[in-house]
Amino acid sequence: MKTLKLGQSLLLALVFAVPAAPQVRQAAQISKAPEAPRPDERYKTDILLIVAHPDDQTLVGGYLAKAIFDEHKRVSVIFGTRGDGGGNEMGDEQAASLGAVREIEARKALASYGVLHVWFLDGPDTPGQDVLRSLETWHHGEALAKTVRLVRLTRPEVILTMLPAYVAGENHGDHQAASVIATEAFDLAVNPTAFGEQVSQPRDRRNIANLTEGLHPWQPKKLYFFSDASHSDFQEGQGPQYVTKAISPSKGLS
Repeated sequence: MKTLKLGQSLLLALVFAVPAAPQVRQAAQISKAPEAPRPDERYKTDILLIVAHPDDQTLVGGYLAKAIFDEHKRVSVIFGTRGDGGGNEMGDEQAASLGAVREIEARKALASYGVLHVWFLDGPDTPGQDVLRSLETWHHGEALAKTVRLVRLTRPEVILTMLPAYVAGENHGDHQAASVIATEAFDLAVNPTAFGEQVSQPRDRRNIANLTEGLHPWQPKKLYFFSDASHSDFQEGQGPQYVTKAISPSKGLS
């Protein structure tokens, strides 16, 4: 038995003493890919507002003021369109020029709240009451991909959007389209197989010509809807309520 054990030991020593083949040595020298950097905290937001037109944010302006000034929440905004189909009481600008004017107005208005992260999905303002028509003119899939990208970039705790229903006072197809896209993005942003190029790591993030984006899947905690409808069943007991005439502790104003 002792001789057998000694022979086995010598055999094992000889096996492990054999030099590795060149391709094996080369494989062992390949370094591991560097770890992906953490998400960029500069774009982290608490509330991501997704609406259709510049001025739709005013429907929740009182709440945004409370969240920003008194609760110190970070807010970002996505507009589906630039409002290029609206009227103009201030000048002759119409169509694309009006859209440019309304973008300026929206950015200035939100900047007065301290909101600087504002994006547009580039959909055309589509007057009407047909949500499917609005989704068609916005190029639904493209608008959804952009929204999912921005959810993954900003990593909101809450998405706030308009009510995706046809009710009195809330029947604009664009309003509902913004909400449909917001709801879909709420579900899809966490799924790594949805728009997978967004969450694939780039070949070399310090160099040019990368085709994948290096974001991370993200699941917001809450999705809230609001409406300009007067129906009490959309107002009572369905979510938090805020009195817009209350005095702001931080500002001393309503």
